[in-house]
Amino acid sequence: MTGRAARDWAALLLPHAVLAAALLAVCWANMPAARPPRDAPAAAGASARAASSRDVICGMEVNPAWDAGIEHDGEIFRFCSDYCKKEFVKAPAAHAGERCLVCKSRVAAGNGFPATYLGTTHRLCSEAHRTEFQADPAAHFMHRMWGIPPWMYYVSIAAILLVSFLALERGEGRTAGGAGARLELTRLAPVRALLTSRPLRFVAQAIFVLAFAVILIAGLFGDQNPARNVAPLMTWTVWWGGLVLLIMYAGKAWCFVCPWDAIAGWMERGSLWRRTAAGGGLGMPWPRSLRNIWPATALFVGLTWIELGFGVTSRPWATAALGLLMLALAVGCAFLFDRKSFCRYGCLVGRVSGLYALFAPIEIRARDTGVCGTCTGRECVRGGKDAYGCPTFEYLATMKANTYCIQCTECLQSCPHGNVAVNARPWGADLAAPGRPRADEAYLALLMLAISGFHGLTMTPAWREVTGVIASLVSVGQTAAFSLGMAALMALPVALYASLVAVSRAMAAWVHPPAAEVRYRDYFIRYAYCVLPIALFYHLAHNLEHLLMEGPKVLVLLSDPLGRGWDLLGTGSWTVPPMVSLDVLWVLQVALVGIGHVYSLWAASRIAARLFENRRAARASQWPMLAGMIAFSIFSLWLLKQPMEMRTSVM
Repeated sequence: MTGRAARDWAALLLPHAVLAAALLAVCWANMPAARPPRDAPAAAGASARAASSRDVICGMEVNPAWDAGIEHDGEIFRFCSDYCKKEFVKAPAAHAGERCLVCKSRVAAGNGFPATYLGTTHRLCSEAHRTEFQADPAAHFMHRMWGIPPWMYYVSIAAILLVSFLALERGEGRTAGGAGARLELTRLAPVRALLTSRPLRFVAQAIFVLAFAVILIAGLFGDQNPARNVAPLMTWTVWWGGLVLLIMYAGKAWCFVCPWDAIAGWMERGSLWRRTAAGGGLGMPWPRSLRNIWPATALFVGLTWIELGFGVTSRPWATAALGLLMLALAVGCAFLFDRKSFCRYGCLVGRVSGLYALFAPIEIRARDTGVCGTCTGRECVRGGKDAYGCPTFEYLATMKANTYCIQCTECLQSCPHGNVAVNARPWGADLAAPGRPRADEAYLALLMLAISGFHGLTMTPAWREVTGVIASLVSVGQTAAFSLGMAALMALPVALYASLVAVSRAMAAWVHPPAAEVRYRDYFIRYAYCVLPIALFYHLAHNLEHLLMEGPKVLVLLSDPLGRGWDLLGTGSWTVPPMVSLDVLWVLQVALVGIGHVYSLWAASRIAARLFENRRAARASQWPMLAGMIAFSIFSLWLLKQPMEMRTSVM
């Protein structure tokens, strides 16, 4: 095997090696034999009462495999982290025993004022505190999930600085080994048969339509307590958390099974899977002025404001209402406009995943664009007797990136020359691909960076302080303070990036005057793509916390999705701890931020090489952008360092 071939295989296998390492870490975290006790005063065993499954310091569910526990007063206490264990050891009596959920004072056994919540009776220290608890029980089950420890934070910063400067010093003039590696999956007949089977796609879509129906029914007609309703957890933790992971390994696979698009297509075409000659829609062209992704960007920002500003994630009916809104938009646009115009221009999920899919290790491309040049029928975009034309108006001969492909596989079925392939490829292959960068995509990329960080910030104690300061300074209510804070945090990264672009362009022109011919606008748009890996991997690191820590609870809620006391699957009484301990989660999160930073550096070097023919100008232009990427990555680490506050009703 030649050196180039080895680099190609390494690039192709890297995504799967990362996934395998993460899965091994999760398995290791749940093997008691692999995890030595954290300290000496462990449980005595037979003499102690049954171990508590909840950390008495932070309220987190604890898997016995994580921790040997500490015995106090005949009871075993287990902890999510060394931090909580040390806090308990300082004053065990201050945490042992039953506590009033309002003031945390101890309630003597057999005394107190009882109140039942989620089938468990709690005792409060006074009638006033019982009344306060009953007014909003979930508010008294705040769970604080500790962030990465300080030593890990500072070591990670040092590693990012070291890698950044080494990459800039040693990467000059080097090409990215393996960037062009491809492995065609559709050479395998079973793979091609599966991807081109219309009945199989219908079955896959039907499964997700059923899941969507469960969310709607539970959200609209189930118990509105999020701890007893499956809709918020399935939507905001399992689906939204898993979507980013899905993109990283399967590209736009969500579009292949999207329930909104499935229902809209079935209704408009009057068929579940068979090709029909004509649908029932008007087929109007999408308005020319809106043939961009600004509508999807506005919808994305608006949904973020509603989601975080009005607590949609903890309101089942609101979650269902948003699902119905997306369905209404998809169905309405299917009947009004040509093909799947909404998927290309208006769907916020499709456009966000479209930019993230530039990083995906899967693509659909023409095997040989020369064959496309001799094709007169252009069935891939116009359609043929057995398949529809591309629903998002992509032409394979000129398609260079994943952004607008929805992986529907119609082109695999329509091409009469068999010239369409599904390829495995390295991560990030499209980030600096030749093509025409777009301003709307650049701004969405920057907003994705801002919003992913904003999501994390709103869950920290620091955000309450920020909104409190805004409210006091301008004398407004909490909603207005939230809106002003969100607007500022949306604008700040964009303004910082714009300033860095100006400095970067000036430095390139200073070392090589002809570099001044590169317009500021072109520079701004092209370099915006290099922040996508930072946004993507922080987004994944943040979502992984929810997916691994909260996601397992779906096994319990699916047994009683409406909160009516059912036990359909026999799992309703289960106590399901998180899938990993905090120390393993921290390692995974830091590793993800590091990987994102490295890929951003790699993308920046390739973009600079395309912008400037002169190597000195390209190198000089990267210094300010390097500073910006370091700042964004350190901010990601800082967010991971903050304790995250959430209601344990979903923990």
